[in-house]
Amino acid sequence: MSEAIPQIVEPCPSCGQPVDVTDQEPFSEVACPACGATMRARVQFNNYTIVELLGEGGMGAVYKAVDRNLQRMVALKVLKRDAGSTESDWEKLAVEARLTAAVNHPSVVKVFSFGEDHGRFYLAMELVEKGSLDGLMILQTRVAEAQVLDIGIQVAEGLQAAFEHGLIHRDIKPGNILFAGPKLAKIVDFGLARVLDEEAQEAGEIWGTPFYVAPEKLDGRPEDFRSDIYSLGGTLFHALSGRPPFDAKTASMVVLKHIKSQAVSLQAFAPNISDETAYVINRMLNKEPDGRYSSYDELLVHLRYARQQLQKRQAGPQQPRLLAIRRKKARDHRHFFRVIWGVAGGLCAVLAIWFFLMRPHLTPRPADADEIVRTNALMTAGWQALDERHFNDARARLAEAVKSAGQSQPARNWALAQLGLADMLAGDSGEARHIFTDLGRNGIFSYDISRQPLGHFFMRLGNAMIADTDAANTQAWSDADYEAFALLTVGISQWTAGDVDAGGRMLQEFAASHPQPPDVWISKLKPVAAPYVTDYRTYAALRDEVSKATAANAADILVRIESAKAKAQTGAPMVNALDALGQQLKL
Repeated sequence: MSEAIPQIVEPCPSCGQPVDVTDQEPFSEVACPACGATMRARVQFNNYTIVELLGEGGMGAVYKAVDRNLQRMVALKVLKRDAGSTESDWEKLAVEARLTAAVNHPSVVKVFSFGEDHGRFYLAMELVEKGSLDGLMILQTRVAEAQVLDIGIQVAEGLQAAFEHGLIHRDIKPGNILFAGPKLAKIVDFGLARVLDEEAQEAGEIWGTPFYVAPEKLDGRPEDFRSDIYSLGGTLFHALSGRPPFDAKTASMVVLKHIKSQAVSLQAFAPNISDETAYVINRMLNKEPDGRYSSYDELLVHLRYARQQLQKRQAGPQQPRLLAIRRKKARDHRHFFRVIWGVAGGLCAVLAIWFFLMRPHLTPRPADADEIVRTNALMTAGWQALDERHFNDARARLAEAVKSAGQSQPARNWALAQLGLADMLAGDSGEARHIFTDLGRNGIFSYDISRQPLGHFFMRLGNAMIADTDAANTQAWSDADYEAFALLTVGISQWTAGDVDAGGRMLQEFAASHPQPPDVWISKLKPVAAPYVTDYRTYAALRDEVSKATAANAADILVRIESAKAKAQTGAPMVNALDALGQQLKL
């Protein structure tokens, strides 16, 4: 460990003026004193280049970074300035890091390497980006019992694997349980609390989260694996009940000792939880270590039993009497609907004969001037809301426009087409598909030869929007008339389906289109396409760079890919496409 931190000077990327960043936190924004431009300071830690701040906590900060030696993304944990500030502390952190790196288990976040730079201790770890239990609890308040049991089993297995290497965690909490996928939980930060804990004890303080810290720690008694079991129990209790087992508003030692001397019952706050699960959690939270589980094997047997019993109840057969009642109701319903369908069939036949006889005398009522004005106003308000990305407002206005148009054409079809676009942009793909199916079936609204091309366009658009990607790509659309609307709508549909390349080309073509009167209004929808076109141009440029990448510049390209992901305006399709480019670099 460096005894003295040398001055750190970095050049301003705008004017080249040297800037002193010695006292700046990693990845912080600094204003150049010469030109005033902002720059990111201290982005390089040995062979790691920071590209994004992922989070901050009591130990330090975690960044997404590129390992330029191995050309892969990592989570770089940079400890706070005073952690590992002495040679003794550095050695303790190094010992814990080596022990953690030796743990090879799917439920433990892998440590790749550690070191010191800029006077700060850091660890390079496996990058886990699917959120944390803490984030899940914020979203759901109470997490489903089956999911909590699965998380508990996986974390306990990871704790057991670490304990076999002599490691205890000391700071288990929801924020230290990460998700690598929907069903894979991982525990992070093994052993790192040790040095900080010793520093806190020397200052007469407690290191750890008050909600989950074990009672023996408050009494100054030694911790062991049963202390981790207690903290895991508190974490699972919180996830199931929506509140911590002890709602401490302060980290005062006196208050913590008092509240943790009391017994706790999960079913008092979560009465719907099964008896088996409540038993396991309550035992994990026993105030005395000897009252908890004596081994991880014993804990895992009970956790798995609780999950097994829960699964049996959820998948169990229905009671015979209840089943008989439901079968009788089903028979009654079938008989009822046979009668209804019989009557309906007769009525349909009568109506069909009446329509055939009266057809020559039936003509649609033309819309009056007020209806036309109202419909046009609603459609204008709808596409203006689309331009401003107020998609739900646009849906409401355009649904009113469809209703206002009635059977007046082509106003009704235009309102339907725009409503389908708004549904898609709002993320309601099911409703959008319903709208475009209707448009495809009923697009041809007139037998007047002069109006049939527009009718055929609506039919083609509706069918293209419900076709698979390859079939939709074979369609050709003009950019000089009403067909330019299809370039926008089908382009966004392709993009949403994950075909960024095909969708981006169509949206770029729409952005350059010039519909002629009376279809000039379609150009007013170009702001809807703008973020997609911007993202597509970024993607296309990076795709070209990847195709020409060399070993020497692959890491730099990866940094730009990660930066583009952070700036993406159009969500998951763009991020996934960029991830695919990163994979092509064969990192």
